[in-house]
Amino acid sequence: MLKRKKAMESLFNKNMCPQCGLRKMKTWQELSFEEKILAEKMPLNTEFSKAQRQTHRFCTNCWHEEIENEKIV
Repeated sequence: MLKRKKAMESLFNKNMCPQCGLRKMKTWQELSFEEKILAEKMPLNTEFSKAQRQTHRFCTNCWHEEIENEKIV
């Protein structure tokens, strides 16, 4: 039972935005059309190709962008 609880906490924390604490970081596929347009306007857009950005996760509250396991502010 304790292992299950720790696994759930780990999953919960993984989906939290490290910047604002929102509980759901979204993948590119989970973003709405309007959210994708906003994400494309962000400064990191010039550093990565569209295919690379589609592997990132986004916080739609503060627009923090996470690259795989690496966090970008």
